[in-house]
Amino acid sequence: MITLEVEAERERMVREMSNKKDNKQINRLSGRYEIIEQIGVGGMSYVYKAFDSKKKKVVAIKILKEELAIDDDFVKKFKSEALACKDIRQENVISAFDVVDEGNMHYIVMEYIDGTTLNKYIKQKGKLSNEETISISLQVAKGIKAAHKKGIIHRDIKPQNIVINDNGIVKITDFGIARAITSTTKNISVIGTVHYISPEQVRNTKVDFRSDIYSFGCTMYEMITGEVPFEGDAPLDIIISHLRNNLKAPHLKNPEIYGSLEKIILKAARMVPRERYQSMDEMISDLEKAISDKEGTYIRESNYDEDEEGKTVIITDDDMKVIKAVSEKYSNKPNYKSAEEVLTPEQQEFYDKYIRDGAFKHHMFMRRIIFGAIIAVVLLIVIMIFIALDTRKRTPISNVATGSSMVNNIVKSIVGLDLDFASNLLEEYGIRLNNVGEEYSDTAEYGNISRVVNDNLSTDMSLDVMISKGPKVLDFTDKAKLQQTRWSDMLERLKDRGLKYEVSEIYDINVPRGNIVGANKKKSDEPGQLVFTISRGISDQIKTMPNLINKPVAEARELLAANELVLGSISYVRDMMVAENHVISQSVEQGTEIRAGSSVDLILSSGIDGVEYIAEKKKTWHSELSATYRVVASGEPQENSSNETLILQVRLVQQTSEGTVYTELMEPQEYKVGTIIPLIFTNLEGEEKVQNGQVQVVDVERDRVVSSINVIFWPNGG
Repeated sequence: MITLEVEAERERMVREMSNKKDNKQINRLSGRYEIIEQIGVGGMSYVYKAFDSKKKKVVAIKILKEELAIDDDFVKKFKSEALACKDIRQENVISAFDVVDEGNMHYIVMEYIDGTTLNKYIKQKGKLSNEETISISLQVAKGIKAAHKKGIIHRDIKPQNIVINDNGIVKITDFGIARAITSTTKNISVIGTVHYISPEQVRNTKVDFRSDIYSFGCTMYEMITGEVPFEGDAPLDIIISHLRNNLKAPHLKNPEIYGSLEKIILKAARMVPRERYQSMDEMISDLEKAISDKEGTYIRESNYDEDEEGKTVIITDDDMKVIKAVSEKYSNKPNYKSAEEVLTPEQQEFYDKYIRDGAFKHHMFMRRIIFGAIIAVVLLIVIMIFIALDTRKRTPISNVATGSSMVNNIVKSIVGLDLDFASNLLEEYGIRLNNVGEEYSDTAEYGNISRVVNDNLSTDMSLDVMISKGPKVLDFTDKAKLQQTRWSDMLERLKDRGLKYEVSEIYDINVPRGNIVGANKKKSDEPGQLVFTISRGISDQIKTMPNLINKPVAEARELLAANELVLGSISYVRDMMVAENHVISQSVEQGTEIRAGSSVDLILSSGIDGVEYIAEKKKTWHSELSATYRVVASGEPQENSSNETLILQVRLVQQTSEGTVYTELMEPQEYKVGTIIPLIFTNLEGEEKVQNGQVQVVDVERDRVVSSINVIFWPNGG
């Protein structure tokens, strides 16, 4: 159905084009873009599907609304969308091809996507599965990361600005309010959407990349729960919720959510920017592990007091002026009433007296006292009811009284445990753990409970605990543990201890991108400069293996480093022909093409009478894959094809000299048609010396391959 607004826009276009000299161009823009149909309307523009007669392809054209075309500021803002898109070359961002000014008509020619918005997709499905949410989120995150690398903040990440094409590829659109930033940039006007807007955008303070992370967290919340984070009768209510409250745990809306996904969402959408992910790299790293570690044990949670979850943030009168201005800006949008329309006479009197007349500060103190007293009474009643109802379920309070043997046992048992894990253990006793600070500890692992500092069981059934920052002197001797550590996590520990360091990066096929490959010291207090080597992951660069035979091990190491290769295991054998500590053989032959970051194992001579040591052999061929598969119907007759489910398995298939080898990558699971399955494998291990393989999605019940992706494996020593 064509709205009157759309019809009026079409008539305007006809008038504009009919004024041109060549009336044969009436249905075309710039003599090449033939309008096919109107496909969308935004706050600033109309969007049309068109055919580019020059390049022979379908495009999307975004035309600035006529009433805004006379406003120079809006025109500049509109053009910035094209400049931003043209500067970002990444598959998860919609591309812009051309920017055109024709009199008062300004438009952008963009990539046309045949698909649906994430907003419509969520409404269609109710809510998305864990796997779909993670898969879509990873693609969105990579698009945002590409923008951030160019110094661009989107400022309006939301499901309506995310499109999924028919191949399951996710793309971000509408960079109309994105603008390049510098370290001193401050947003001049508050821009965003109330359901996803970051607190700093509302307050009209400095906006940085973390604002996109906040909006992205709110978008992920809607994906997994099917609901927006905050509801309200007017924009003002929703805006104040963003300022006063952190997101409620998504499992309250969807109990099936993975713990890892919930932790990621809650961390991304913290009210305070410093408590969120500090970069998209950090968030992507956690998302990539969310399926393999469903509990999210690897996620480093923000350092904040748990009691802050329900804490009310004080909003000043200056804040309220800005907030109300933002609210009124959004009140004209469809489906919203203005604040005045929904206020009762008593509420209107409050707004007039305390906000409009600027008397808010004078009454804050008394309001806080009254509000605090009411909350205290309500909490006391709730606690009394809870204790009365739950007495039969819990160990009696007298049994865990101060000084009892059970208390001593509890205190001993929780020291050294993860805070969340310990909290769950003590739930049956009705005991709460309070994180009251951090300290260095030589016994408790980083992030775990180091000691119990106060016993409040006789008063409020709680224990105050300190969290370990690890030992004051950092130990780097455990190489395997070090290589599981994110550099961003180590950086936090180094800064806390005031340690100076240097960083170098290398490709390493065994160590995930962003993790630590190694350190030049065993402990941080050893003399000399501390140097870390960080993994750049698997490289696309191909190197030629150098000749290391008969070279001393130090020279061999330098040659490998010069070719961006990694020294793997070292074995020693007695040899009378090759000098001691010189290379007898190398695991990858000279002249072999090898991917940068691969490791090479060496056998060294220990001399005529030396000790022999043979290092353990490892599987040496690796690959990686980042793709998705959208489940399609089987093609067999169904009563309702949209509800059809298939049992699918993901496997790796390789042809060896001994026959076909099948390796299960994901066990058979039931998927609904339309579900997007993430095929993300950061360290795919293959058969030795087999360079090719296929990752297949298999319909188990019908024994047929429904999708196949070719992968190439590269040697990694051995």
